[in-house]
Amino acid sequence: MEQKINCITKLKTLYPQMTDSEKKIADYILNHPEEIYKINIHDLAKINEVSLPTVFRFAQTLGFEGFKDFKVELIKDMAIGLNMSVENTDYSSIESITRSIFEQDINNLRETLDLIDYENLEKAVNLIISSKRILFFAVSSSLSVAFDAYSKFLRAGFASYYASDSYSQRVYSTQCSSDDVGIGISFSGESIEVVECLKNARENNAKTICVTTFMRSSITKHAEISLLTVPIKYQYQKIDIPSRMSQHALLDALYLNVVLKMGKSAAKHISKSEEELAKKIK
Repeated sequence: MEQKINCITKLKTLYPQMTDSEKKIADYILNHPEEIYKINIHDLAKINEVSLPTVFRFAQTLGFEGFKDFKVELIKDMAIGLNMSVENTDYSSIESITRSIFEQDINNLRETLDLIDYENLEKAVNLIISSKRILFFAVSSSLSVAFDAYSKFLRAGFASYYASDSYSQRVYSTQCSSDDVGIGISFSGESIEVVECLKNARENNAKTICVTTFMRSSITKHAEISLLTVPIKYQYQKIDIPSRMSQHALLDALYLNVVLKMGKSAAKHISKSEEELAKKIK
């Protein structure tokens, strides 16, 4: 079943692959979504100083036949309240900043939930269950996400592997086999170390899954299954805190579905782990 992705989400996830002229149009729509009601293709081209064919190609990049189709779908999405981010934050107020962060996190989780391809998620669950080892690849801010997932799968009885340094990750990515599954986590999808690790894993016949934000990023080329999150602001590719929270939530969903499908086997390992961790030093 084909999954419908709403317009602004699709625009943000495809933004890195757009041409400079297409990005000008995307920037305008992201910054002035309410203006879409009033303008036609000629107005949009004039405002952004681009040609009519550029606007047409922009719509096609997003999977629409033309600008009119894109406009209709965008208006529908906005009418039901999708993808509206927090604006006009008073950055001099601690309360306003705090509320803004919480609202952005909540909105991002909702957007990511709407983006989930449940058939892909089920395939990822089955890949993990059928594998003997789970190897996590991540760098920078995604390391904490990888470590959290690694720890949970480890306590559930899986042979789970994690290293905080990219050198070790690249070494064990070359030692994968068809019995393994490699999970690469990269917000941008362009982290060289993570992309190379997932590439190595796949070349060594391991099953591969990636968790990323941009659906046409480099890491997706080496992943059998791509699990996507949504950027809160496409220009914050290095420091998108809400999207990292969505990565955590997506991997939590993956973990819980695996554990529930494993049943008593996983529950037994979790109980043993909890008992051991609860022991006090004598």
